[in-house]
Amino acid sequence: MPAISFSQSKVIEGKIVADSLDGSLINIINISSGRGTTSDKSGSFMISASVMDTILFSSVQYKKKEVVVTSSTYEQAFFTVHLQAAINQLDEVKLPNLSGNLAADIKSMPINDKYALNAPMSLKMPLRQEEKLLYTATTGPGGMRLKWYSALFGIVPLDPIINGLSGRTKMLKSLNERVLDQNILETELDLRRSFLLDKCHLTEEQLYLFINYCLVQSEFKELRNDPDKLQLLEFYKRESVKFLKLLTQQRTEIQIDSVH
Repeated sequence: MPAISFSQSKVIEGKIVADSLDGSLINIINISSGRGTTSDKSGSFMISASVMDTILFSSVQYKKKEVVVTSSTYEQAFFTVHLQAAINQLDEVKLPNLSGNLAADIKSMPINDKYALNAPMSLKMPLRQEEKLLYTATTGPGGMRLKWYSALFGIVPLDPIINGLSGRTKMLKSLNERVLDQNILETELDLRRSFLLDKCHLTEEQLYLFINYCLVQSEFKELRNDPDKLQLLEFYKRESVKFLKLLTQQRTEIQIDSVH
């Protein structure tokens, strides 16, 4: 019975003790379960763990430390971790012989991987300018959004209402959709250019128009998000046949109209 109960995970609290913590956020990863979190500015944290799980603490300014959850720690649901400051001694930097050609010299420079620093980093892309404008138009002071229950509590941000009535919100939503479509179009042209030219028998002049043609097809968005990209390529081959026939038909109609 004790073995069965300890195999279950529960939330364990902890406290990081270190010199000059100064509100630093420490990466905390349960290596056994693959789950992670970060400490708060005071060094406190909570993480789900089981007995014998290995928990890794890492940060730029402190040495990495692994702690194994014991049965005692599991029962108390609390433990303290002491971290030691890391002394990062920089290697001697030797610059290569510079030629004076900036493009060539940059290629010869060594590049460090930022993910090797173990620093907390956001993987979320920053907002585009159009997204920032839409966010500002649909929120009140402090990022307050208009909710159906706002009136019940007497908290009604005016900016979203004014922008909605004036049509500004609708205009910004339409602008974001057009920018997103443009980004999709450019991405697809970069990724599929050789396929569209070789397998779909399109010309360079027809590529931009063809992707625009595909964007309005109902199944295009679903196929773009499908991990099986072969389905998307088959879609391009099918639609390119229709697209080329449509272009031929339009040219014929234009020639007939010009004769008359």
